[in-house]
Amino acid sequence: MRKRLGIFLFVFSLAATWVPTRAAAPQQAGRAAAIRKPRLIIMLVIDQFRYDYLLRFRPEFVQGGFNLLLSGANFVNCRYDYATTATCPGHAALATGAYANLNGIIGNSWWAPALGKEVYCVADPDVQVVGAASGEGMSPRNLTASTFGDELRLASGLKSQVVAISWKDRAAIMLGGHLPSAVYWADPSTAHFITSTYYTSTLPGWVAQFNAQDPAKEYCGEPWRALPETPDVGGKMLHAAATGPGEPCPSRKFSEHLPSTPFANQLELNFATAAIQNDHLGQGPATDLLAISLSANDYIGHGYGPYSPEVADATLRTDRYLADFFKKVNQLVGLDNVWITLSADHGVAPTPAFILEHHLGPGRLDPKPVKAAVEQALAKAFGPGDWLANLGEFYIDLNHPALESHNISIAQAEEVAAHAAMSVPTIRAAFTRTQFLDGELPRTPLARKAANSYNPTRSGDVFLIPQPYAVINGSMTGTSHGTPWNYDAQVPLVFWGQEFKPGNYTMPAQPIDLASTLAAALGMTQPSDAQGQPLTNILK
Repeated sequence: MRKRLGIFLFVFSLAATWVPTRAAAPQQAGRAAAIRKPRLIIMLVIDQFRYDYLLRFRPEFVQGGFNLLLSGANFVNCRYDYATTATCPGHAALATGAYANLNGIIGNSWWAPALGKEVYCVADPDVQVVGAASGEGMSPRNLTASTFGDELRLASGLKSQVVAISWKDRAAIMLGGHLPSAVYWADPSTAHFITSTYYTSTLPGWVAQFNAQDPAKEYCGEPWRALPETPDVGGKMLHAAATGPGEPCPSRKFSEHLPSTPFANQLELNFATAAIQNDHLGQGPATDLLAISLSANDYIGHGYGPYSPEVADATLRTDRYLADFFKKVNQLVGLDNVWITLSADHGVAPTPAFILEHHLGPGRLDPKPVKAAVEQALAKAFGPGDWLANLGEFYIDLNHPALESHNISIAQAEEVAAHAAMSVPTIRAAFTRTQFLDGELPRTPLARKAANSYNPTRSGDVFLIPQPYAVINGSMTGTSHGTPWNYDAQVPLVFWGQEFKPGNYTMPAQPIDLASTLAAALGMTQPSDAQGQPLTNILK
């Protein structure tokens, strides 16, 4: 197994970046001698899982799923303190205890001026896919900070196992960090679990056997029918099966559709159970880490929105899948020997149609008027020219070579572009690269969140923040996330296990506190760039 113990490239905080001082809970005297380390830590992340789901759907939860976790230490006021609430940045923040300004993951992808194209957050041209007939190799090469899992491995002399699993490659890879034992994600064309040569040259035998059984075929021809307990739609058909009578299944069509149903979460958890069994997690000489990111909730939420019957049913099914999974963990390891954490990479906005119907805001943010306003302003200021290189989800990237060849100040062009973007009603704020680098940001919560999102080696020339309830989306029915507003930023933060004091904790917390708290609980080194506070008040 090939490991890269190479030099981490650490990015220092910008002068303009600050995180508000939060009083850390007092350290408990003599705690290091009293630590009862678990055999296994399960770091559970649910992709696109708003905190309010735990409240809205709790009456229908069973005893062993979310209710088990909520009997632990539950932070009811946990929010991301940055602006780019997306999958890759969120998982990176949870794993490293740091935001994009330090861990380098500024988005799911970003514009690379030297290449003239966008770069995917886990793309690595130097590695190959393992377990699939085709596809690109992926790795954590773009992550510039160590993770909790990395530090756990180092603290144990590499005796701890760190295994990360998700349907999405970027979720699994961020949680796995630089030094994992194994990382797996799903091949979208087959629903098989795969990896890359960064981790291993061949799939372990048990993974190959799991894939050979085609476990996804259990769902062939299976319609999505709501559970009897799902509010308003109990027992009703939500969606027909992806494949009809006579169609081949499993198939590419079926596999690509599967993560848009809650059944993908069940398949992920079945694979995680197989990992515990076959890798003997929780049975070794040191604490092991199993990081799981359940992806189906994100696909479903994007398609139907947080107030849909699909999201309600997916949440209840996830609850029941977790209850079954925790029973298996108890049989294999013993829950008395396990710590479990729960969080999410981001929340989600309502659909634009829902927003307009309820008069909450503009509904949809169409990027075309933003691009037109910026191009017109640049042309008015500097004459005709190809001044704009790219308009991404979060950034305006200027064409530096074109501007410099005409002796046009980049800082001046940034200011023109920012003012133009701000003229569009759906844009709340625009901050320039010069403001970030020169420490000229206003001392406001919104600017602080922008600063925590901004990395000088990768971020663009102008950082954009939309108005609340202005969704960057191509249709009125689907929805998205990626803003600092509470519907995107507030997520669960739960610690369950014998070392944690149960209760609902109302003090402000951040998801980046997760890695710092686990490190403190184990008496080990924090991840390299961790900005989170150890929440030691929950430790017994």
